[in-house]
Amino acid sequence: MENSSLSREKLKAHNATEKHHEGGSKHDTFSMKTPMSRDRAGTMQSESSTGTGTHSKLKLQRLRHKIKLVTGSFSKSGSESQITKHFENTYRTEPKNGTRFKTKAAEDIISQVLDGNLKGKPYDSKKFPNLAKSLAELIKERVKNSGCERYKIVAHVTILENKGQSLRQVSRSLWNKETDNYATVSFEGNGFTAIGSVFATYYD
Repeated sequence: MENSSLSREKLKAHNATEKHHEGGSKHDTFSMKTPMSRDRAGTMQSESSTGTGTHSKLKLQRLRHKIKLVTGSFSKSGSESQITKHFENTYRTEPKNGTRFKTKAAEDIISQVLDGNLKGKPYDSKKFPNLAKSLAELIKERVKNSGCERYKIVAHVTILENKGQSLRQVSRSLWNKETDNYATVSFEGNGFTAIGSVFATYYD
């Protein structure tokens, strides 16, 4: 009986020892997993923070580039451009000597343009509308380059086919008669009439 009771006690002690070892192994396994999960979380956090930092840097670079484009530090192509100079208002209310609009010079320019581009040409209803636009642009540029400074130039060209009808072209302007003026020239072509006009207004 004593032997059997001793063997039972030994068995209980043995079982208790095994349970203790199993619990310890589970605890050890859990303790081993915990630092690994922390390491992984730390790695993921560092990766996400690195990605956020890169995104912020790219965003800052784009903003700086936009600011440089707006301020004129760089051109659209990315190369450095020259600084634009800004001049103060001169408050001049009349043209300088030799820069006033000259009616005779403008009339000569209109005559040269109309005669040089319309002489000997028959009326063409398909080509003449665009030709009238081109002639008006050419007259405007030549008058601007003739020496009249600080003038706003408006050029107008009308080409009309002659079919026995009458035409009256009238214009009215509100301007300073001391500085502003106009010039008009008519050209008789092969079956058509062309009228070129230039209006020049001085601005201060």
